[in-house]
Amino acid sequence: MKEGVYLKNKNTSKFISSLIYAALGLVLIVYPTLIGETICWMLAGAAAAMGAVNLIGYAMSKGDAPSDESSDGLATGIVLLLLAVFIVIKSEFVISIIPFVLGFMITVKGVVGVQSAINLKRFGYGSFKGSLIAAVLVMAFGIVMMMNPFSTVKVLFTMIGIGLLVSGVVDIAANIMMTREMKKFKDD
Repeated sequence: MKEGVYLKNKNTSKFISSLIYAALGLVLIVYPTLIGETICWMLAGAAAAMGAVNLIGYAMSKGDAPSDESSDGLATGIVLLLLAVFIVIKSEFVISIIPFVLGFMITVKGVVGVQSAINLKRFGYGSFKGSLIAAVLVMAFGIVMMMNPFSTVKVLFTMIGIGLLVSGVVDIAANIMMTREMKKFKDD
């Protein structure tokens, strides 16, 4: 019984993750230039907020406990605020590494998809070849993205969007297939 609940929760989690990938991909396709700047502002805002929280926490500590003496709240707060400023000032640099990070994430999704397809075969489920081929294609696309062969950021973000959308849709399809196969296996 517990195993069934675990698998259901895991499948739901994978499905939601795949929907997020597909939605992010669609946003990147529709708004390729806006997304880089938005990501930079979001990262800078998060770093600044965390820096402020660390500084406030440090300022509010009374210094009574020995652990307060070794607190790194001041240093961490300053570093995070400096990071926020760096992200705003050097947004072009930050935007230039985003494709690599997203390409890496897509590659990892492809590797996980290959593992899922291998598991389908290993456990005797019928149709695994389509999942395997799709996962290998997603993985290859992620590797290509990390190599950054595209000349403009707009084209690059559109391609990243296509990759994320395809990755999400493929994962959703694989998840549906896996759920069907598991139900067949359970019924037998």
